[in-house]
Amino acid sequence: MKKALLILASISSSLFAQTISYSYSNEFETVKKHRDKGFYKFSNDQYAEVYLQKDEKDLVFQIFDKTFQNVTKTVTAEFPEFEKHPTDEGFFSVKNDFYWFFSTWDRKTETERLNALPFDKDLLKFDSKEINLVETGRLDPTWKYRFNYSTDSSKMLVTYRVKPKERRDKLNKDIIGFNLFDSKMKKLYAAEIEMPYSEYDMNNLDYEVDSRGNIYMLSEVKINNSIDGEVDRENKNATRYELIRVNQKTNTLQALKINLANKYTRSVILSEDLNHDIVIVGYYSDKKNSIGSDGAYIIRLEYDSNNAVKGVKTTYCEFPAETLKAYENERTKRKMDKKNKDGDLEAANLTFRKLVFYPDGSVMIIGEEYYMVTHTHYNGKTTTTTYTYYYNDILVLKADKDGKTIWCNKIPKQQSGSGTADLSYHHHTFKGEDFFFYLDNAKNIDLPLTEAPAAHRSGAGGYLTCVKIAKDGKMTKRSVFDIREEKVRIFPSSFESISENLILDRLKADRDESKVFKLEIK
Repeated sequence: MKKALLILASISSSLFAQTISYSYSNEFETVKKHRDKGFYKFSNDQYAEVYLQKDEKDLVFQIFDKTFQNVTKTVTAEFPEFEKHPTDEGFFSVKNDFYWFFSTWDRKTETERLNALPFDKDLLKFDSKEINLVETGRLDPTWKYRFNYSTDSSKMLVTYRVKPKERRDKLNKDIIGFNLFDSKMKKLYAAEIEMPYSEYDMNNLDYEVDSRGNIYMLSEVKINNSIDGEVDRENKNATRYELIRVNQKTNTLQALKINLANKYTRSVILSEDLNHDIVIVGYYSDKKNSIGSDGAYIIRLEYDSNNAVKGVKTTYCEFPAETLKAYENERTKRKMDKKNKDGDLEAANLTFRKLVFYPDGSVMIIGEEYYMVTHTHYNGKTTTTTYTYYYNDILVLKADKDGKTIWCNKIPKQQSGSGTADLSYHHHTFKGEDFFFYLDNAKNIDLPLTEAPAAHRSGAGGYLTCVKIAKDGKMTKRSVFDIREEKVRIFPSSFESISENLILDRLKADRDESKVFKLEIK
């Protein structure tokens, strides 16, 4: 527990060792009538920002020099003639290869197809011959395709849900398509498998593929389901997790039931770590129907000599009370002390944001306090509904390879607004240390532990702020610049970490001109 109490030292603004510089590129022409797909790395010193034509006719590539100061050339890569009008499914980089994924629907034969069009990153043009990835019947329109990569980017998993046969959830069993490809889009496995439970009893939460090519699915299953025959009237809607592995030899599902020891889950994510093992992480509460979280749980799979799952190891990382009470005013702390005495102290409205793995097997779990308030106004004639969005404290917990807490920190912030574009944060890792960028009120630069942060309102200026968490959990903070003085609007949640020391975002100078905003860490 001693390691988890590092938060008791307030965030220092005078011990920030790294230099964070910001700059802008020269202005370049805005690509019109195209959707921005983001930055892509084509080689060690060549990056491109990619734009898709709104009618799916071409992709435009703006190639930058290695300093992102100038656009060296703009290339339009036209698609070949298609028999059916394509629907964009994404521009993907798999290992070192690039593809544009698109789908088509043949009404006459009722055939849904997913195709990949290879892209030559050196010649900046598309191959005229597409690769057929999936061919099936009508899919569920609520979600057609999901794409997952293995950690080493050598495998891509494409999943989809076949349109339900029955309208009633209690009568319908989902049919999920599993399609596994290598980086050259060679098909390694494909099958459509019926789920073991009805849609009413089963909710598929997440999918994953590991670097060995194993396919996993994480599902939430009602305990009182039609198969198990279990009856628990006191917990009518109680659920459990099942980690399901696809047996690619028999096209069947192998389920592993996960018991969280009477704890109530708040969120969950399924992921492959840097050692190519599957990890399940989420938040839990000790109380039923709570909107708070008592801590995080980490589930690691244990394998036998034949690479079969023989069991799971579950650990719980409780949030320290000292961390939860930090940066709160005295009145709030008194209330929290009472809750802590009664065993009711939790992190409220904590939303899972990101999972970060490290080479030593440790893991960092990042959550943000997020909620929305609805306002309804009636003037005697009409009713108007508005929304206020709140993005408050960031809670960061790091656990070692055995699932034990190393440290737990709170990054204090209080953001709100009717829009969300400039709220929330961006996380970046530099030389094993973690950096969090967000817009904040300037009053919070030397915030003591005994005070709550001053509010930042969306669209009302603010300072771009960076909080660094060192390997030992010590936090330092600095303001990068006042965005009003710079006369720019920036959106930290849309920042892209291009390399270890470079973060980018594209800003529109006006209707016709754009520029790149650059953050560099040294």
